[in-house]
Amino acid sequence: MTMMLLLSFLTAVSPLNDTLTHELPAVSITVAKEQVPVERMASAVSAISSESILRSSTYRPNSLSSLIPGLHIPDYGASLTSTIYLRGLGSRMENPVMGLYIDGIPVLDKNAYDFDWEGVQSVTMLRGPQGTLYGRNSMGGVLSLSTISPSKEARPLVRVEYGSANTLRAGTSLVAGDHAVSMTFRHTDGHFVNTCQNRLCDPYDGLAMRWKWVGHSRERLCLTNILMMNLSEEGGFAYGLWQDGVLHPVSYNEEGNYRRLSVIEGFRLNYCDEVVKTDALVSLQWLSDDMRMDQDYSPRSVFTLQQRQQSGAATMEFIARRTDADVSWQPQTGMFSFYRRNRLSAPVTFGRDGIESLILDNANSHIPPEVGYLTISDETMPVNSDFVIDSWNVALFHESVWNLDRWLITAGIRFDYEGARMDYDCLARLHYRFVPTMIRDKELSVPYQGTVAHHCFEFIPKLSLLYRVSDVTTCYSGISKGHRAGGFNTQIFSDILQNLTMNAMMRDLGVYLDRPYVSVSASNTEYDPESAWNMEVGARLRENAFHAEAALYCINVVNQQLTVFPPGMSTGRMMTNVGRSRSRGLETALGWNPDRFRSQLAWSWCDARFVDYNDGNEDYSGNRIPYVPQHTLFLGLGYSFKLNGKMLDFDAGLRGEGPFNWNESGSQHEPFRIRADGRVALVSDNWELYVRGENLTDASGRSFYFKSVGNEFFARVKPRTLMTGITFKL
Repeated sequence: MTMMLLLSFLTAVSPLNDTLTHELPAVSITVAKEQVPVERMASAVSAISSESILRSSTYRPNSLSSLIPGLHIPDYGASLTSTIYLRGLGSRMENPVMGLYIDGIPVLDKNAYDFDWEGVQSVTMLRGPQGTLYGRNSMGGVLSLSTISPSKEARPLVRVEYGSANTLRAGTSLVAGDHAVSMTFRHTDGHFVNTCQNRLCDPYDGLAMRWKWVGHSRERLCLTNILMMNLSEEGGFAYGLWQDGVLHPVSYNEEGNYRRLSVIEGFRLNYCDEVVKTDALVSLQWLSDDMRMDQDYSPRSVFTLQQRQQSGAATMEFIARRTDADVSWQPQTGMFSFYRRNRLSAPVTFGRDGIESLILDNANSHIPPEVGYLTISDETMPVNSDFVIDSWNVALFHESVWNLDRWLITAGIRFDYEGARMDYDCLARLHYRFVPTMIRDKELSVPYQGTVAHHCFEFIPKLSLLYRVSDVTTCYSGISKGHRAGGFNTQIFSDILQNLTMNAMMRDLGVYLDRPYVSVSASNTEYDPESAWNMEVGARLRENAFHAEAALYCINVVNQQLTVFPPGMSTGRMMTNVGRSRSRGLETALGWNPDRFRSQLAWSWCDARFVDYNDGNEDYSGNRIPYVPQHTLFLGLGYSFKLNGKMLDFDAGLRGEGPFNWNESGSQHEPFRIRADGRVALVSDNWELYVRGENLTDASGRSFYFKSVGNEFFARVKPRTLMTGITFKL
């Protein structure tokens, strides 16, 4: 397709059109490793300034859904479930498809992605595989946050808002000398009632703090230290049973909550001489969390899960670039490495109903009634699963940019090595009796121990061309590779232990089964890396208050990672490689912001399908990939009126996503849905009073789907919320 055809699609754009250019004096937009300004990158880019963050009420990653074309981050479950889909790529579990950088520091653990923002100056999203510069887990793109830095112009801010569900959010950011500090707190009672417990199941309390110090020990040396902490305690898991075409209310009897402490310390050194400028960064990252979940999500005592993690990591990166930015050849060479250790404990406890339905019913089905039957005297049966998972990575990368008059040529390459090892130590213990031959209970212990390890090398190239048609128009094309790390399944170990326990009981009685009742074993604990090739063409047009952009892409994926549910009454889920898939799409964006009027439109179309996927029972080749919206849409309009020396701002927005397929077969699906948001603010030089609302029409819908013990469950879209607040600029 020619560039002229692409230009005809320029009918929708990143909502931050007023901030997309590097040259705007009031905005600092940074991307961690790029050598050229945002407007000259040969890839699709969305950028959001602090003003746009405020107007769109963006204070969490999932607030970016639809605001950035093709990005879908559903709001469900708890902060642990940071599920991200971008350009048809993504999965419910394990490694993300989007890299997250905060002031240049990579956030390694996906469990730390979902947090409240305060003091964020800009958000920049590179869409499409970014593996050459950013490495693993950047298949869909890279999200870069830039926070407030020490500056004479920075004014202290205090923000407080209150509204629906007894929600309180308070935040502050201030600068003093070489230091910048921000803090935010959020509380909500929750939105969904657990009818079994007769209480709200999704309350939240969270505190986030960040401290940044910037010092210049010499004229050419700049030192930066950043310390971030997030602490949260919340409920969640508002999942209702789907049965006979009806979505039932949330109703489960056991505890459901999530607690998390995340700490990231990063130190950065920038040095520049006459020839080379260097950038060195080291970070230490710590995450401690505890999740408790009623995994059957019913009033019955089937089984519960507690998952505790103690995860520590260290990263190091070094990049060298040319000092003279005016020469045509701009190379950069870098090295990146990390080491991470995660101590994970995930005991599953079977209640009496679970012992009966998941173990005894299956075991007794293989015993003739006239012979006898098995009983288990325990009221609960714990299955203890402890894991130590080590992972490490070393990478060397290089990228060169040639600026040749109207042409900008970029070529890069990365050599990436990654290794991982999992030690598992699992034990199931119970007391059983065979009636009528045994007169007393017998203890049965079933251990399951071992080690799984894997290593992989990735070769990740990149090539792109950008052509400046005129002073206001550029076109680009490129090919790039991305990859997502492999890993180990831990949530499936409860199924494996069930299988082993039942077989052990039957062998103890001299009965040998010809097959297990679930189709998983230890060989399912490992899955391979996923890789993708992205081919893309695009164009940008920016003139005065008007901005337009379009990108057309095709992504081919090998070793597609997918969350699957084993057949039958299984209790776990696992990540597996299902073969090949492909994703084709168009992302467009448009903005026109003359004077006090604001308009923006962002739209994406994505057709993501399996090319080769047969699970042994069904062939899903050609079917749509689950959870991926075919369309995302954002439409925003705003106007500011002068009012007695103040400004009265009106902003309204529509967000749309869908349709979805919830499973591989497409038997469960969701139509395209639209949500209306709005904001009214009275603004002076020193304060701002506002009222905002989300889902103003109280539109209903289903936001997520999964299966457990053969049943289907959905999370609902959150209802209408209204908030009023005030911001003081001190």
